[in-house]
Parts: sequence; structure tokens; C-alpha cells
Amino acid sequence: MPELPYMHAKRHEIEEQELQGLKYFKALSGLLEKLHEVGCQRDRAGNRLLHMDQYVALLLLYLFHPICTSLRSLQQASELKKVQKKLGVPHASLGSLSEAATVFDSQQMVEVIAELGQQLPPLAVPDKLQDLPGILTAVDGTLLQALPKITWALWLDEQHRAVKNHVHFEILKGVPVAATLPEGNGNEKEVLAAPLQAGRIYVMDRGSAKYDLLQQILDQGSSFVNRIRDN
Repeated sequence: MPELPYMHAKRHEIEEQELQGLKYFKALSGLLEKLHEVGCQRDRAGNRLLHMDQYVALLLLYLFHPICTSLRSLQQASELKKVQKKLGVPHASLGSLSEAATVFDSQQMVEVIAELGQQLPPLAVPDKLQDLPGILTAVDGTLLQALPKITWALWLDEQHRAVKNHVHFEILKGVPVAATLPEGNGNEKEVLAAPLQAGRIYVMDRGSAKYDLLQQILDQGSSFVNRIRDN
């Protein structure tokens, strides 16, 4: 068998000086603390080392640091004293990181994300939008192709397996304030109605044009701008 070039490639060992910007994680530590006990109910032996708040911190490191490109590199980063100190995480094994996605309930992050969004100041507001009677919020859904093992996402046939990401996006802050992930062929209008809040102006496309939904927005104490179907 011929030897391929990558067979001799040495895996890059991450060094502490390569990881910068870890000081910004300090601002998140207080928010993430409430996640610490999530998933511990099944830990009857009481020997869990990796907790959800620590797992989320490592995921953020992966998402925002270009040197962490795989689960293995993330595991390697968790061995560094600098990462352990700044992120408050222990050394994490590959097994613990792999298992974490099934142990920890990602829905618990919704409250943390909402709290972060509330702390953000508005961006520069155009003069025409200064006197709006509510918070300008764009609402839409996008299909996301799903992995084969996500059988509940099957919505047409084996070639059409997807979930739909329904997002409420606060325009003048530039951040999402709500999101849900139902199956791809779910009722979009019902899903969009679930996280409605008072004091907003919901901007929607014609896919959301349903009188019941529009009435729910008014009943919630909000307004809407909606593109209506031509029929």
C-alpha cells in the first residue's frame, strides 16, 4: 500500500500562547453558572467532572477561536492550565465531550441567550425609526438539512430530511431573541406564535399571513408588518 503524505503529518499541539481573548469569557461565567447542575440527575455516583456550564464554555472556544478545529483539538485545549483557569473547566476526555451532547439539554441555553440579548445596547437607530411604538423584530424560518439519524425530521422522503429554524431577530440590536427547531414540515404559523411578546413590531413575510396569528400578535400587545398573499 503506498504511503500517503498525511500519514506522516504530525498533529498540531496547541500551545497556551496561541489562545488569545480568553478574558472575555469572564463576562459569561456568571450567566453560565445556572447551567452547572443540568444533566446531573442521572449521575447517581456523583462523580461527574464535566458540567454543562463548562461544556458550553468549551463550545464557545471552539466556535470563536480558529485554532480549535475539531473535537480532539478542543479536548487538547482543555488540558492547558490557561484554559482551565480562564474558562473554569477541567481536563475533558474525548468520551466526556462526545457524551455531553446527549446528556445536557440545549433548551436550557434559551434563557441565557435571552438574558445576553437584553444586555446588549441598540445599534445606531435611523431617524425614521426613532418613534416606533415597539421593538422592531423580524420573524422567519429557514430549512436546515438534518443528519440521517434525526428520524423525526423526515418530512417528505429519504431525500428530504430537515428541521426548520424559526427565528425572532431584534433588528436594532442585531441579535436573535427567540428560536425554535421543529420538523421541516411543521406548521410555521403555530410555531411563530409560541414565543410572541408584548411591545414588539413583528415584520413577517407572506408565509406567516394568517388572520389568527395576526390577531394573536394584537392580543399580545404588539403590532405587525406583514406581506399578504396576492389572492
